[in-house]
Amino acid sequence: MEFPADVQQVLDGLRDALRTRPDLIGIYVYGSLLTGDFSPARSDIDVVVMLDREPDPATVRELTQLHAAVAGTAGSSVGRTAGQLHCLYVAVQYAADPDRLCTYWFGDRMTQWQLKILTQVELASAGVALHGPWPPPGLRPVAVTDIQAAVAAELRGYWTRFAGTRLRWLQDDTVDHALVVLPRAAAVLAHGDLITKGEAIAQLADFGVPASLADEIRRRRAGQEVRLTTVKRLRRARLARRIMRRNVRALVRAHRPA
Repeated sequence: MEFPADVQQVLDGLRDALRTRPDLIGIYVYGSLLTGDFSPARSDIDVVVMLDREPDPATVRELTQLHAAVAGTAGSSVGRTAGQLHCLYVAVQYAADPDRLCTYWFGDRMTQWQLKILTQVELASAGVALHGPWPPPGLRPVAVTDIQAAVAAELRGYWTRFAGTRLRWLQDDTVDHALVVLPRAAAVLAHGDLITKGEAIAQLADFGVPASLADEIRRRRAGQEVRLTTVKRLRRARLARRIMRRNVRALVRAHRPA
């Protein structure tokens, strides 16, 4: 699999730093890099690292130092790209548990996150082994109904709470990320389909997003600068939040558990 040169440099550095570790099982790349939807300006470099055991505190410190070293050796020309690396460390025995918190390198710091059901599906259906066996060990097939249930639960919980906030909607990243969730969630709930962010942006009009706002999101994803006055930003925040709340409610109503 050929990746952009700067991305390849970061991934090669990560692989070289990890592959001598005795606890390593495999390194797997998934997400927009594999679906042809990668945006150098906006996309993450999504990686899952399978280990034979859960990292203890000493191992977490080692991995933190490892990532700092990878970023440092990447050089200034790909420094931004190194900051796009999101790397989830999963103990193989817990790979199929979407609720378990795992060690997670998030661009420039170590935190925790989960190997969620949608991530498991994306990894299995459109992933590649940078190092180690394929398919990734520990993962099990996920039924479409389970995928749909997971998406519906996120809409009822996380996205309902998120849509209720106010100040965050002044941020470009919030508007771009949240509104794109709507077509992607709808595609899963309707047919079990996983669509890309680019495909989702093309469908925003179906969710009441004006063409001007959809174009703004598209331009930022392409790396273009979009400047807004304070008044326009406030108006956009109210509009985007209203669209999100309305559509989240509609999707939840349409997918009530039997």
